Amino acid sequence: MFDIVSIISKHTALLENNLKELYPLQNKRIAFAFAQFYFLLPDVTECMENRLGIKTTKDQFIKDLENNTTWYIKEALEKYDAETDEYADDFVELEPMEVNILSGLENCIYSLEKPQNVISNFLLIIDILDYYENFSDKPEYWNRLLEEEIQFQKEIAERLSNGENLNENVYFELYKNVSFDEI
Repeated sequence: MFDIVSIISKHTALLENNLKELYPLQNKRIAFAFAQFYFLLPDVTECMENRLGIKTTKDQFIKDLENNTTWYIKEALEKYDAETDEYADDFVELEPMEVNILSGLENCIYSLEKPQNVISNFLLIIDILDYYENFSDKPEYWNRLLEEEIQFQKEIAERLSNGENLNENVYFELYKNVSFDEI
């Protein structure tokens, strides 16, 4: 089986090298592409509502990204971070997928302000697929997806470094038939 641990540092360096000088439009298109992927994960809207107090849909989230009107999500994330006390009696630890969802959507929101979040989004997809590989009853299936994702990311990084824009539907199309509900 494909061993992500053995190549992750080399892959991260490849991403950092190829994605260090993207244009703002490229960063924005990447944010759209990854947001669509994150909304394929189970219980995204419930996670945002339960943890951040925000009711939204994929379409509304994308529209807010497009219009740069994500201030309410930024405020909710900041409030959540400020109010979370892991030592409080009522502290509820986030499930691993909730962490991935909130981190991913935050990466999308801040992708123009913090270009390093673009690289974080690529690496987060690897983490998500690795999570499924480790905790599902179909590790070979997830391992194959993980291997394909690494290759896909190499190709995308090369194209982006040559000035191309990422098709904002690419990750949705790639993963729309993957059942992320099964773990």
